[in-house]
Amino acid sequence: MLTSGGTMANHAALYTALQSATEFETRESGLRSIDRPGRFTLYESAHEGHSSAERVAEMIGVGSDAIRSVPCDEDLRMDPAALDDMLTADVENGRIPFCVIAYVGSINVSTVDPLAEIADVCADHGVWMHADGACGAVGAILPEKEHLYEGIERADSVTLDPHKWLSVPYSCGCVLFRDPDAQTQAFSMHAEYLDFTEEEAYHGTNLGFLGPEMSRPFRALKLWMSLKHRGVEGYRQLLRQNCRCAEHLHDRVVAADDFEVLQEPNLFIYSFRYLPTDLRDAVADADQREAINDYVDWLNQRITDELRLTGEAFVTTTEIRDDTAIRLSICSHRTTPADIDTTFEALREHGEHIDAEGRKRVDSEFADN
Repeated sequence: MLTSGGTMANHAALYTALQSATEFETRESGLRSIDRPGRFTLYESAHEGHSSAERVAEMIGVGSDAIRSVPCDEDLRMDPAALDDMLTADVENGRIPFCVIAYVGSINVSTVDPLAEIADVCADHGVWMHADGACGAVGAILPEKEHLYEGIERADSVTLDPHKWLSVPYSCGCVLFRDPDAQTQAFSMHAEYLDFTEEEAYHGTNLGFLGPEMSRPFRALKLWMSLKHRGVEGYRQLLRQNCRCAEHLHDRVVAADDFEVLQEPNLFIYSFRYLPTDLRDAVADADQREAINDYVDWLNQRITDELRLTGEAFVTTTEIRDDTAIRLSICSHRTTPADIDTTFEALREHGEHIDAEGRKRVDSEFADN
């Protein structure tokens, strides 16, 4: 089913997961009852969780506090063993786990959670597994990336955004369900004003009764045309080009003495920091770390803001392990390694002059004190 984007796609998936966990009884009676006194809970990566999960948790009535953060490994992927322990402990403490969100191309570093292992844990505990692939699910068409996606076929629901990595014009999200009956039970409805005589009865699929949106625009045409235009091989070429750009950016960061590596390249999103050598040495000093980190966070935010305001490139910031980082989302069909070089050098140029001005300010404040 096509939706406006990842948030509404996730809404359809998580609402169906919740209804499935309650055997669809809460559609009429609500979440609270004598038979279900515990708190419904869902689970996602402690580091790479997406803000849409919080919004959807609020929309379906469980509240954003119902989201449980699962520890990650050093590559910022969900730890399946930690998930297993949390689910066991939460059930013992009266909680009602209903869904685990596994990220398939996360928003900060394009990481893919260990899907097969998460699927094993979900199966052991009888919990719905949702694969949020808004940023990366379509990468499964690349043979060289297949190992990352092992286990996605076991998910109960999968979301992806064609308006991201398939270059379809806004807006176009998508949600897939393993069991169509669960989707139907979650969203079906009856309204007298939609009844027709037997001769006029419509026997096809009514998507207005299979998700949160009853009034729906014709999103399918632009997706169909894009698929017909590029085909599988055309999209493989595009996705590979984006991945090569991210890998090229990583190579530039590794080779530079004024930038810091924060991740290995995964798909098309890559994050890193501007960090001149003398500041890196200062960060390593425990006595100076907090003050220097604050300055480096400010520096990276200013660099990114200035570059964006000049119109040279659209670059954003994010947080990686509590540090402000520069984030590039490289999913345009026009972006080439040469564009990455231009952007990288522009970041360095802005970094040098902002750092010089920033240190003058810091030295001045220090002198005044």
